[in-house]
Amino acid sequence: MNHESNRVSGAVTRTSSVRGLRSLFVLCSLSLSAAAQSSRIVVSTTDDVPASAGIPFGVKDGDLVVVERGAPVSPYLADGHFMATCGFVPGDIDAFAHRPGSAAGRAESNVFSLLSNEGGFLDGDILVIAHGGGASLLVSELDIATAMGLSGANIDVDALAYDDQGRMLFSLADNVGSFLDGDILRLEPNLAGVTLVLSESQAQARFTQATGLTDAILDVQALEWAGGRLWCAVQSPSRHDGSVIALQGIPQVVYDENDLGLGGAEIDALGELRPGDEIPVFHLSKQQALAGDSVHVEARGKPGGVAFVFMAGNAGFVNFSRFAGFGGLYVDRFDPWLMALRATHASPAFHFDGAGAHATNWNLPTGAEFGVGPAGEFGWSFQMLELAPLRLSAPFRVQKL
Repeated sequence: MNHESNRVSGAVTRTSSVRGLRSLFVLCSLSLSAAAQSSRIVVSTTDDVPASAGIPFGVKDGDLVVVERGAPVSPYLADGHFMATCGFVPGDIDAFAHRPGSAAGRAESNVFSLLSNEGGFLDGDILVIAHGGGASLLVSELDIATAMGLSGANIDVDALAYDDQGRMLFSLADNVGSFLDGDILRLEPNLAGVTLVLSESQAQARFTQATGLTDAILDVQALEWAGGRLWCAVQSPSRHDGSVIALQGIPQVVYDENDLGLGGAEIDALGELRPGDEIPVFHLSKQQALAGDSVHVEARGKPGGVAFVFMAGNAGFVNFSRFAGFGGLYVDRFDPWLMALRATHASPAFHFDGAGAHATNWNLPTGAEFGVGPAGEFGWSFQMLELAPLRLSAPFRVQKL
Protein backbone atom coordinates (compact mmCIF):
# COMPACT_ATOMS: atom_id res chain seq x y z
CA MET A 1 0.00 0.00 0.00
CA ASN A 2 1.25 3.53 -0.70
CA HIS A 3 0.27 7.41 -0.39
CA GLU A 4 0.68 11.40 -0.09
CA SER A 5 -0.94 14.78 -0.91
CA ASN A 6 0.02 18.36 -1.41
CA ARG A 7 -3.46 19.87 -1.56
CA VAL A 8 -4.18 23.16 0.19
CA SER A 9 -7.74 24.35 0.60
CA GLY A 10 -10.01 26.50 2.72
CA ALA A 11 -7.51 29.11 3.87
CA VAL A 12 -9.02 31.95 5.86
CA THR A 13 -7.41 35.08 4.47
CA ARG A 14 -7.17 38.48 6.07
CA THR A 15 -5.94 41.50 4.21
CA SER A 16 -4.72 44.90 5.20
CA SER A 17 -1.50 46.61 4.61
CA VAL A 18 1.25 47.97 6.69
CA ARG A 19 4.11 50.34 6.42
CA GLY A 20 7.16 51.14 8.40
CA LEU A 21 6.38 51.16 12.09
CA ARG A 22 8.20 50.43 15.22
CA SER A 23 6.93 48.83 18.30
CA LEU A 24 6.74 47.55 21.87
CA PHE A 25 8.94 46.24 24.59
CA VAL A 26 7.37 42.85 24.64
CA LEU A 27 8.40 39.81 22.71
CA CYS A 28 10.17 36.60 22.65
CA SER A 29 12.67 35.43 20.08
CA LEU A 30 14.98 32.73 19.03
CA SER A 31 18.32 33.12 17.25
CA LEU A 32 19.11 32.07 13.74
CA SER A 33 21.20 28.89 13.67
CA ALA A 34 24.30 29.05 11.51
CA ALA A 35 25.06 25.39 11.82
CA ALA A 36 24.41 23.08 8.90
CA GLN A 37 22.49 20.88 11.31
CA SER A 38 20.80 22.46 14.30
CA SER A 39 21.12 20.89 17.73
CA ARG A 40 17.82 22.45 18.74
CA ILE A 41 14.43 20.83 18.29
CA VAL A 42 10.78 21.88 18.43
CA VAL A 43 8.52 19.83 20.67
CA SER A 44 5.01 19.85 22.09
CA THR A 45 4.24 18.17 25.41
CA THR A 46 1.33 15.89 26.27
CA ASP A 47 0.48 17.89 29.40
CA ASP A 48 1.02 21.45 30.58
CA VAL A 49 4.41 22.18 32.15
CA PRO A 50 4.24 24.86 34.87
CA ALA A 51 6.50 27.88 34.92
CA SER A 52 9.83 27.37 36.65
CA ALA A 53 13.29 28.90 36.75
CA GLY A 54 14.04 27.51 33.29
CA ILE A 55 10.56 28.18 31.86
CA PRO A 56 9.40 31.63 33.01
CA PHE A 57 6.34 31.54 30.76
CA GLY A 58 5.08 27.99 31.40
CA VAL A 59 4.27 25.59 28.57
CA LYS A 60 0.74 24.54 27.54
CA ASP A 61 0.13 21.22 25.79
CA GLY A 62 -0.91 23.14 22.68
CA ASP A 63 2.34 25.12 22.53
CA LEU A 64 5.39 24.36 20.43
CA VAL A 65 8.65 25.20 22.18
CA VAL A 66 12.34 24.98 21.33
CA VAL A 67 14.56 22.85 23.55
CA GLU A 68 18.25 22.05 23.64
CA ARG A 69 20.64 20.41 26.05
CA GLY A 70 21.64 22.86 28.76
CA ALA A 71 19.65 25.81 27.32
CA PRO A 72 16.46 27.52 28.52
CA VAL A 73 13.20 26.44 26.94
CA SER A 74 12.08 29.05 24.38
CA PRO A 75 8.64 29.66 22.79
CA TYR A 76 8.22 28.80 19.13
CA LEU A 77 4.48 28.86 18.37
CA ALA A 78 2.21 29.28 21.39
CA ASP A 79 -1.49 29.93 21.98
CA GLY A 80 -1.41 33.63 21.01
CA HIS A 81 0.60 32.88 17.86
CA PHE A 82 -1.98 30.35 16.70
CA MET A 83 -4.80 32.78 17.49
CA ALA A 84 -3.12 35.55 15.49
CA THR A 85 -2.39 33.33 12.48
CA CYS A 86 -5.03 30.59 12.41
CA GLY A 87 -7.94 32.29 14.16
CA PHE A 88 -8.23 29.63 16.87
CA VAL A 89 -6.11 28.21 19.69
CA PRO A 90 -5.52 24.44 19.36
CA GLY A 91 -6.40 22.51 22.50
CA ASP A 92 -3.37 20.29 21.89
CA ILE A 93 -0.84 19.99 19.06
CA ASP A 94 -0.53 16.28 18.36
CA ALA A 95 2.02 16.30 15.52
CA PHE A 96 4.35 18.83 13.89
CA ALA A 97 6.74 19.07 10.93
CA HIS A 98 8.28 21.57 8.56
CA ARG A 99 6.83 21.43 5.06
CA PRO A 100 9.31 20.14 2.44
CA GLY A 101 10.60 22.86 0.14
CA SER A 102 9.24 25.68 2.27
CA ALA A 103 11.30 28.74 3.11
CA ALA A 104 12.71 28.51 6.62
CA GLY A 105 10.91 30.63 9.20
CA ARG A 106 7.84 31.32 7.09
CA ALA A 107 4.29 30.91 8.38
CA GLU A 108 3.53 28.36 5.69
CA SER A 109 6.49 26.17 6.65
CA ASN A 110 4.63 24.95 9.76
CA VAL A 111 2.58 21.77 9.36
CA PHE A 112 0.63 20.26 12.26
CA SER A 113 -2.19 17.96 13.35
CA LEU A 114 -4.61 18.29 16.25
CA LEU A 115 -5.46 16.00 19.15
CA SER A 116 -9.19 16.66 18.75
CA ASN A 117 -11.63 17.93 16.13
CA GLU A 118 -11.60 21.73 16.39
CA GLY A 119 -11.36 24.90 14.36
CA GLY A 120 -13.43 23.21 11.62
CA PHE A 121 -10.81 20.47 11.19
CA LEU A 122 -10.55 16.78 12.12
CA ASP A 123 -7.94 15.14 14.33
CA GLY A 124 -6.68 13.15 11.35
CA ASP A 125 -6.27 16.19 9.09
CA ILE A 126 -2.80 17.54 8.27
CA LEU A 127 -2.88 21.35 8.44
CA VAL A 128 -0.55 24.17 7.46
CA ILE A 129 -0.51 27.81 8.56
CA ALA A 130 -1.58 29.74 5.46
CA HIS A 131 0.34 32.76 4.21
CA GLY A 132 -1.95 35.71 4.89
CA GLY A 133 -3.88 34.06 7.70
CA GLY A 134 -5.88 30.99 8.54
CA ALA A 135 -5.15 27.28 8.67
CA SER A 136 -5.35 25.31 5.42
CA LEU A 137 -5.99 21.64 4.83
CA LEU A 138 -2.87 20.00 3.41
CA VAL A 139 -3.94 16.34 3.57
CA SER A 140 -7.38 15.31 4.81
CA GLU A 141 -8.21 12.54 7.24
CA LEU A 142 -10.42 11.02 4.53
CA ASP A 143 -7.53 10.97 2.03
CA ILE A 144 -5.22 9.26 4.52
CA ALA A 145 -7.82 6.69 5.53
CA THR A 146 -8.63 5.96 1.87
CA ALA A 147 -4.95 5.47 1.06
CA MET A 148 -4.79 3.02 3.97
CA GLY A 149 -7.63 1.04 2.42
CA LEU A 150 -9.94 2.16 5.23
CA SER A 151 -12.18 4.70 3.49
CA GLY A 152 -14.51 6.33 6.00
CA ALA A 153 -12.55 5.13 9.03
CA ASN A 154 -12.07 7.55 11.90
CA ILE A 155 -8.31 7.99 12.26
CA ASP A 156 -6.20 10.34 14.39
CA VAL A 157 -2.68 11.22 13.21
CA ASP A 158 -0.45 11.74 16.24
CA ALA A 159 3.04 11.69 14.70
CA LEU A 160 4.26 13.38 11.53
CA ALA A 161 7.48 13.90 9.56
CA TYR A 162 8.72 14.14 5.97
CA ASP A 163 11.56 12.02 4.63
CA ASP A 164 14.33 13.22 2.31
CA GLN A 165 12.09 12.64 -0.73
CA GLY A 166 9.31 14.77 0.72
CA ARG A 167 7.06 11.81 1.50
CA MET A 168 4.89 12.04 4.60
CA LEU A 169 5.68 9.70 7.48
CA PHE A 170 3.05 9.27 10.17
CA SER A 171 1.72 7.17 13.01
CA LEU A 172 -1.77 6.82 14.47
CA ALA A 173 -3.12 7.50 17.94
CA ASP A 174 -5.11 4.24 18.01
CA ASN A 175 -5.16 0.83 16.39
CA VAL A 176 -7.26 0.94 13.20
CA GLY A 177 -7.89 -2.12 11.05
CA SER A 178 -4.60 -4.01 10.79
CA PHE A 179 -2.55 -0.90 11.65
CA LEU A 180 -1.21 -0.47 15.18
CA ASP A 181 -0.66 2.83 16.98
CA GLY A 182 3.05 2.04 17.17
CA ASP A 183 3.45 1.38 13.44
CA ILE A 184 5.36 3.98 11.42
CA LEU A 185 3.75 4.48 8.01
CA ARG A 186 4.56 6.35 4.80
CA LEU A 187 1.99 8.10 2.63
CA GLU A 188 3.04 7.57 -0.98
CA PRO A 189 2.92 10.33 -3.65
CA ASN A 190 -0.42 11.11 -5.29
CA LEU A 191 -2.31 9.22 -2.58
CA ALA A 192 -1.16 5.95 -4.15
CA GLY A 193 -1.28 4.08 -0.86
CA VAL A 194 0.49 3.61 2.46
CA THR A 195 3.69 1.68 3.13
CA LEU A 196 4.74 0.21 6.46
CA VAL A 197 8.15 1.69 7.29
CA LEU A 198 8.60 0.08 10.71
CA SER A 199 6.14 -2.07 12.61
CA GLU A 200 5.40 -1.45 16.26
CA SER A 201 7.41 -4.55 17.17
CA GLN A 202 10.40 -3.30 15.16
CA ALA A 203 10.16 0.13 16.82
CA GLN A 204 9.96 -1.67 20.18
CA ALA A 205 13.08 -3.72 19.44
CA ARG A 206 15.05 -0.63 18.43
CA PHE A 207 13.87 1.30 21.48
CA THR A 208 15.09 -1.57 23.66
CA GLN A 209 18.44 -1.60 21.85
CA ALA A 210 18.81 2.17 22.36
CA THR A 211 17.83 2.26 26.03
CA GLY A 212 18.35 -1.23 27.41
CA LEU A 213 14.72 -1.18 28.64
CA THR A 214 12.19 -3.84 27.72
CA ASP A 215 9.11 -1.89 28.86
CA ALA A 216 6.37 -1.70 26.22
CA ILE A 217 6.50 1.57 24.26
CA LEU A 218 2.66 1.45 23.87
CA ASP A 219 2.54 4.12 21.12
CA VAL A 220 4.83 6.07 18.78
CA GLN A 221 3.85 9.66 19.60
CA ALA A 222 6.21 11.81 17.52
CA LEU A 223 8.44 11.46 14.48
CA GLU A 224 11.21 13.37 12.72
CA TRP A 225 13.50 12.63 9.77
CA ALA A 226 16.86 14.15 10.65
CA GLY A 227 19.92 13.83 8.46
CA GLY A 228 18.71 10.60 6.91
CA ARG A 229 17.76 9.04 10.24
CA LEU A 230 14.30 8.41 11.64
CA TRP A 231 13.72 9.77 15.15
CA CYS A 232 10.75 9.12 17.40
CA ALA A 233 9.28 9.76 20.82
CA VAL A 234 7.24 7.05 22.53
CA GLN A 235 4.52 6.94 25.16
CA SER A 236 6.22 4.58 27.61
CA PRO A 237 8.12 3.96 29.83
CA SER A 238 8.00 7.24 31.74
CA ARG A 239 11.81 7.28 32.05
CA HIS A 240 12.03 7.90 28.30
CA ASP A 241 8.62 9.26 27.24
CA GLY A 242 10.24 12.67 26.93
CA SER A 243 13.36 11.42 25.14
CA VAL A 244 14.09 11.37 21.41
CA ILE A 245 15.23 8.01 20.05
CA ALA A 246 17.03 7.36 16.73
CA LEU A 247 15.57 4.19 15.21
CA GLN A 248 17.79 3.75 12.16
CA GLY A 249 21.48 2.95 11.92
CA ILE A 250 22.57 2.14 15.46
CA PRO A 251 19.53 2.90 17.64
CA GLN A 252 20.39 5.41 20.34
CA VAL A 253 19.00 8.10 22.60
CA VAL A 254 19.54 11.36 20.70
CA TYR A 255 18.05 13.63 23.38
CA ASP A 256 17.51 12.42 26.93
CA GLU A 257 14.39 13.85 28.58
CA ASN A 258 16.45 14.91 31.61
CA ASP A 259 18.53 17.27 29.44
CA LEU A 260 15.71 19.19 27.72
CA GLY A 261 14.55 21.45 30.57
CA LEU A 262 10.94 20.23 30.58
CA GLY A 263 11.14 18.21 33.78
CA GLY A 264 10.86 14.93 31.89
CA ALA A 265 7.52 15.87 30.32
CA GLU A 266 6.15 13.44 27.73
CA ILE A 267 6.64 14.57 24.12
CA ASP A 268 3.85 14.20 21.57
CA ALA A 269 5.16 16.34 18.69
CA LEU A 270 8.69 16.77 17.38
CA GLY A 271 10.56 18.65 14.67
CA GLU A 272 14.21 19.44 14.03
CA LEU A 273 15.01 23.08 13.30
CA ARG A 274 16.46 23.87 9.91
CA PRO A 275 18.87 26.80 9.55
CA GLY A 276 16.65 29.89 9.46
CA ASP A 277 13.66 28.38 11.26
CA GLU A 278 14.49 30.15 14.51
CA ILE A 279 13.20 33.63 13.89
CA PRO A 280 12.40 36.34 16.45
CA VAL A 281 9.35 35.19 18.42
CA PHE A 282 7.10 37.39 20.53
CA HIS A 283 5.46 35.82 23.59
CA LEU A 284 3.09 37.11 26.28
CA SER A 285 2.11 35.22 29.41
CA LYS A 286 -1.64 35.62 28.74
CA GLN A 287 -3.59 34.87 25.58
CA GLN A 288 -6.83 36.03 27.23
CA ALA A 289 -6.79 39.06 29.53
CA LEU A 290 -8.75 41.99 30.90
CA ALA A 291 -7.93 45.54 29.84
CA GLY A 292 -5.14 46.82 32.08
CA ASP A 293 -3.96 43.36 33.11
CA SER A 294 -0.26 42.90 33.81
CA VAL A 295 1.40 40.47 31.40
CA HIS A 296 4.90 39.03 31.46
CA VAL A 297 6.90 39.51 28.29
CA GLU A 298 9.76 37.23 27.29
CA ALA A 299 11.98 38.06 24.34
CA ARG A 300 15.06 36.56 22.78
CA GLY A 301 16.77 37.59 19.60
CA LYS A 302 20.14 38.47 18.19
CA PRO A 303 22.51 39.25 21.09
CA GLY A 304 22.93 43.01 21.32
CA GLY A 305 20.35 43.52 18.57
CA VAL A 306 17.58 46.10 18.33
CA ALA A 307 13.89 45.36 17.86
CA PHE A 308 10.59 47.22 17.56
CA VAL A 309 7.10 45.95 18.33
CA PHE A 310 4.00 46.79 16.33
CA MET A 311 0.88 47.16 18.52
CA ALA A 312 -2.65 47.35 17.15
CA GLY A 313 -6.18 46.48 18.13
CA ASN A 314 -7.31 45.39 14.67
CA ALA A 315 -5.73 42.42 12.96
CA GLY A 316 -4.80 42.58 9.29
CA PHE A 317 -2.13 41.37 6.90
CA VAL A 318 0.66 42.97 4.92
CA ASN A 319 2.96 40.84 2.78
CA PHE A 320 6.51 41.08 4.14
CA SER A 321 8.02 38.17 2.22
CA ARG A 322 10.87 40.23 0.78
CA PHE A 323 12.48 40.08 4.22
CA ALA A 324 13.53 37.11 6.32
CA GLY A 325 11.25 35.88 9.06
CA PHE A 326 7.57 35.02 9.29
CA GLY A 327 6.68 36.63 5.95
CA GLY A 328 3.84 38.96 6.85
CA LEU A 329 2.71 41.68 9.24
CA TYR A 330 -0.56 40.67 10.91
CA VAL A 331 -1.84 44.12 12.00
CA ASP A 332 -4.04 46.69 10.30
CA ARG A 333 -1.90 49.68 9.31
CA PHE A 334 -4.94 51.95 9.68
CA ASP A 335 -5.61 50.81 13.22
CA PRO A 336 -6.20 53.89 15.45
CA TRP A 337 -3.89 52.73 18.25
CA LEU A 338 -1.10 51.93 15.84
CA MET A 339 -1.50 55.25 14.02
CA ALA A 340 -1.47 57.17 17.31
CA LEU A 341 1.75 55.44 18.38
CA ARG A 342 3.36 56.32 15.08
CA ALA A 343 2.22 59.94 15.21
CA THR A 344 3.69 60.42 18.68
CA HIS A 345 6.81 58.31 18.04
CA ALA A 346 5.75 56.20 21.02
CA SER A 347 6.21 52.74 19.53
CA PRO A 348 8.45 50.74 21.88
CA ALA A 349 11.99 49.78 20.98
CA PHE A 350 14.60 47.86 22.96
CA HIS A 351 17.98 46.13 22.86
CA PHE A 352 18.53 42.45 23.47
CA ASP A 353 21.19 41.71 26.06
CA GLY A 354 24.41 39.79 25.42
CA ALA A 355 22.53 36.50 25.67
CA GLY A 356 19.92 37.68 23.18
CA ALA A 357 17.24 38.04 25.85
CA HIS A 358 14.75 40.67 26.95
CA ALA A 359 12.06 40.30 29.63
CA THR A 360 9.68 42.72 31.30
CA ASN A 361 6.22 43.08 32.80
CA TRP A 362 3.74 45.37 31.05
CA ASN A 363 0.12 46.42 31.43
CA LEU A 364 -2.35 46.08 28.58
CA PRO A 365 -4.15 49.29 27.59
CA THR A 366 -7.22 50.37 29.57
CA GLY A 367 -8.80 52.50 26.86
CA ALA A 368 -10.25 51.92 23.42
CA GLU A 369 -7.05 50.50 21.93
CA PHE A 370 -8.59 47.04 21.46
CA GLY A 371 -9.96 46.02 18.08
CA VAL A 372 -11.28 43.10 16.03
CA GLY A 373 -9.16 39.99 15.54
CA PRO A 374 -9.10 37.17 12.98
CA ALA A 375 -12.04 35.31 14.55
CA GLY A 376 -14.09 38.44 15.18
CA GLU A 377 -12.93 38.61 18.80
CA PHE A 378 -11.93 41.82 20.55
CA GLY A 379 -8.32 42.16 21.64
CA TRP A 380 -4.84 43.38 20.87
CA SER A 381 -2.22 42.25 18.31
CA PHE A 382 1.56 42.41 18.71
CA GLN A 383 4.41 41.60 16.35
CA MET A 384 8.13 42.22 16.56
CA LEU A 385 10.50 43.46 13.87
CA GLU A 386 14.18 42.75 14.50
CA LEU A 387 16.75 44.93 12.76
CA ALA A 388 20.05 44.06 11.06
CA PRO A 389 18.87 41.97 9.34
CA LEU A 390 15.16 42.75 9.16
CA ARG A 391 13.23 39.72 10.45
CA LEU A 392 9.60 39.57 11.52
CA SER A 393 8.48 37.41 14.39
CA ALA A 394 5.24 35.48 14.44
CA PRO A 395 2.36 37.69 15.61
CA PHE A 396 0.72 37.25 19.01
CA ARG A 397 -2.97 37.94 19.68
CA VAL A 398 -4.41 38.61 23.15
CA GLN A 399 -8.16 38.21 23.42
CA LYS A 400 -9.97 40.79 25.55
CA LEU A 401 -12.11 39.29 28.33
